[in-house]
Amino acid sequence: MNKPSPSLWCLSLTILVAGGCGTPASYREDADEVAYEIIARKQTQALGHTDPFFIEPPADTLRRRLLVDADLPRTGPASLGSEYLEPPTKWPGPFTTPPDSDRSQTGAPWTDGGPLVLSLLDALEVAAGNSREYQTEKEDVFRSALALDLESDEFRNSFAGILSQLLSTDRRFDPALTGLETSGEVSVTRLFQTGVSFTTSVALDLVRLLTGDRSSSRGILADATVAIPLLRGAGREVVAEPLTQAEQDALYAIWEFERFKRVFAVEVTREYLEVLRELDRVRNAEENYRGLVASALRARRLADSGRLPEIQVDQAVQDGLRARSRWIQAQQSYGRRLDSFRLTLGLPTDANVELDRAELDALADAYTGFLVDFVGEALQDIPPADAPIVLRAPDTENVGPLEMPEETAIRLALDNRLDLRVSQGMVYDAQRKVVVAADALRAGLDLEAVAEVGERRTVATAGLDHATLDFD
Repeated sequence: MNKPSPSLWCLSLTILVAGGCGTPASYREDADEVAYEIIARKQTQALGHTDPFFIEPPADTLRRRLLVDADLPRTGPASLGSEYLEPPTKWPGPFTTPPDSDRSQTGAPWTDGGPLVLSLLDALEVAAGNSREYQTEKEDVFRSALALDLESDEFRNSFAGILSQLLSTDRRFDPALTGLETSGEVSVTRLFQTGVSFTTSVALDLVRLLTGDRSSSRGILADATVAIPLLRGAGREVVAEPLTQAEQDALYAIWEFERFKRVFAVEVTREYLEVLRELDRVRNAEENYRGLVASALRARRLADSGRLPEIQVDQAVQDGLRARSRWIQAQQSYGRRLDSFRLTLGLPTDANVELDRAELDALADAYTGFLVDFVGEALQDIPPADAPIVLRAPDTENVGPLEMPEETAIRLALDNRLDLRVSQGMVYDAQRKVVVAADALRAGLDLEAVAEVGERRTVATAGLDHATLDFD
């Protein structure tokens, strides 16, 4: 028994177009431009001023120059940066053009075998350009700006278009009708922050029969829909909550990045001075070792002339060996501290980099006057040797130039700690989420209005007259 043939069959080709018609590279440029505008706006709101902000790392970093010009060991092109890798297939846009890796740095201190000496200001600048941690913090700010733009897109006009070609046969007629349907539709949708949504579309059909009288007809239909929530999902506090949270997150990111810059600068400065302190320990240990070696040699000569017992010579030699051990330990400690500081700056650990000891001398000179005044005052009245010792309790007099009363420090911290502002903002964020959660428990009641004018055309209605937009 043969199966009955279907009453309607079709073969269709549909093209759906949503959004614009740009390239991924152009969309990326547009997104970057919008993100930078958002960051500048949020900087003004959070800090009262704007600072230069660029997400792209420097093309020619000190790390790369050290690896190339000093010919330091590396695993491959990835050690120089992602721009030196082969781009994946169908990568959206060209990779960043890398600098010439064969270019020599004429006059660069590391090309002639000498060390690269960094001042404290140099170290801060190098850390900002080479540190992976610093780059990650910048990317967090940039991602928050992109997320804010994505949430803002929910309340912009959304365009969509459909173009379709349909070959169909309608067997409900005798004889069967076969025709070609060409349809195009354009729609615009807009969601408002009050919860009201509006959609309008225009559809155009062109139908031509391939059998029978081969007649054709044109159809056109325009419609508009307005949906208004009356209970659940109504009001800006609920509908725009994701956008409000994105606005807050972008603000928090600016505060957190600003605080990170301050903490990072202090951390780099602290590690810089600690490396110089370790270098001073090496020099002190070296001078002590040198003096004890000289003492051991002098003891040896005195013992050879019979003027010193042999046991004292052995003791002098032991003191020298212990001093040598301390000297070696100081060198190892200095090397570890310097390696750790190179990592903080984002530089290779085997790079020939040294720090400027003049920075430590300048810091010591800044406190020399204060220490001289403090010690001089303490030694003005020297009591007799047999006088009872009276310990002086700590007080707020004769304090250092950076010391302040406890109450002042607490007030300054409460007024200026950016992480405290973030924590306070999160309290209000949690309260807003309670409002949204409470709204979700309400009943849903929407008012929807639909208006349309015109008619669509198919193979079955190809014999009708052309449709028109008759608003009467």
